[in-house]
Amino acid sequence: MKRKTSKTPSGQHAPKPGKSKFRQESSAAKPSDKLRHDGEESSGVSSHNGPKTDKKTTKDSRKIKKSKLRAEKSGVKLGKARDKLAKQKPQKPPGAVKNISRAAGFEVWAKAHSKIHEVEQENVGVEAAHHAELLGEKAIRTSSRYIRHRIRIRPVRRVRKWEKKNVKANADYRFWQMAQENPELNKGAVKRYLQKKRLRKQYQKQAKAAARKTTKKTGEQAIFTTEKTTRAFVRFIKRHPTGVLIALLVFLLIAILQSCVGGALTVGNGLMGAVGGTSYLAEDEDIDEAELRYTEWETDLLLQALNAALTHPGYDEYLYDIATVGHDPYAMLAYLTAKHDDFTFSEVRSELQDIFNQQYSLAFTRIVEVRSYTDHWTDEDGNSHSETVYYNYYILQTTLTARPFEDVISPLLTTQDEQERYEIYMFLHGNRQYVGSPFDFYWLPNVSSYYGYRVHPISAEKDYHTGVDIAVPIGTEIQAGRKGVVLESGYNGGYGLCLLVDYGEGITARYAHCSALLKDVGQTVETGEIIALSGDTGNSTGPHLHMEVIKNGRYLNPLYFVDGTINN
Repeated sequence: MKRKTSKTPSGQHAPKPGKSKFRQESSAAKPSDKLRHDGEESSGVSSHNGPKTDKKTTKDSRKIKKSKLRAEKSGVKLGKARDKLAKQKPQKPPGAVKNISRAAGFEVWAKAHSKIHEVEQENVGVEAAHHAELLGEKAIRTSSRYIRHRIRIRPVRRVRKWEKKNVKANADYRFWQMAQENPELNKGAVKRYLQKKRLRKQYQKQAKAAARKTTKKTGEQAIFTTEKTTRAFVRFIKRHPTGVLIALLVFLLIAILQSCVGGALTVGNGLMGAVGGTSYLAEDEDIDEAELRYTEWETDLLLQALNAALTHPGYDEYLYDIATVGHDPYAMLAYLTAKHDDFTFSEVRSELQDIFNQQYSLAFTRIVEVRSYTDHWTDEDGNSHSETVYYNYYILQTTLTARPFEDVISPLLTTQDEQERYEIYMFLHGNRQYVGSPFDFYWLPNVSSYYGYRVHPISAEKDYHTGVDIAVPIGTEIQAGRKGVVLESGYNGGYGLCLLVDYGEGITARYAHCSALLKDVGQTVETGEIIALSGDTGNSTGPHLHMEVIKNGRYLNPLYFVDGTINN
């Protein structure tokens, strides 16, 4: 490319003007004006200073081109979407075979659930699992229907999407064409907006009319295709009636078998998943050890506070501020299971110790008070005298503070899953009940003394309480927890009148402090049968039932393993 040289010198070498030292004269040519292509003529007017109308025309031309491209592109996409919609086959209504198989499947489903419903009242775990399985089936049905519907209407949604885009693009393109012909339309944002809105309405009407024609044509084609298929199917049945009947029976048999197997698997998976997801997962020994050790720590701490006078002798006075010591056993197991699933006590011992240290605080405070008394005496001459004597008075303040166990563990459940599982375990109490309820009512609020270590109410010493005490009036009927055989029946020292019943699988239960025993050794008992009446015999501080659960020789916490602790 060649450059033409202008006779006018560059502004850099022009004589300096008198007043403006650095500003170039407006009449002088700019350096950019000297650059010209071959065949161009130099002009004294710079291209940058061209008329505003030329710039506006160029800008409008670019907008017209862009809007035209958008309109063409959206039109092509809309055409493809309409073609795909036109090719979509109409949805066939379910035939006789499908209706029969559906009815058979529903009958099997209803039968299975009715059988489960008959037994779910006997076990809260089965009831919860059944509800969970029903909710799961409903969710699957709803989601599958929604997904199938979305897949089915996808071509329709594509047509609607590109219709909107095409209407907008055509209105925009038509506006800029009109604006080029009539510049008044492009003066002001409000005018542009209103004009585009009117054009969009026009194109929307046109699109709706075209859609109605397409729908009518597609519907007529679908009706023709359906009628044609139906006629062919009828002709085939007339030619081969026996074969069609055999095929129908075989298909129906297969459908029924699949429904039975599928229903059984669904119910089984639902039951296993629901029961497993709401039960304590640790072994009985680890569950028992966690509760036992925590109660022992609490008892040792309480005795340490109460025995301050023995461990800190020499004080004039001992003051005590002792908070209530204890925790919710269900909260502990719900926390450990939600946090660790299947745990062993050795794995969680240090964590429980940290929780214990956060829950309790024991402090011994030495207080010194200056006190006085008046000393009176008589001298040799018989004169009476008095004198104020000052001395130090030493006090030991014992303060045992306790936080609610739930307040300590709540921040430790850091995820939503842990919190939700914790709530489920708190509600269902672990689904590990080996023995049925000793009463026909909700007895948990009547518990007066819990399982584990405690300060004995009579001896005031550390004591391992091997069961739970349930405060009830004398003569309250006690019922068998399940089918079993009576191993002991009679008076047994501190237990008073008591029964020991073998329920099988290594599980026995003791019912103590009774007022009357209704079964003898060797007799069998049935679930819910009245076997004794509560009382106040043996080492007892009031009418109550002392109940123990023993598995393979080891005492277990009845709160975890006996039914009747959930208020239904």
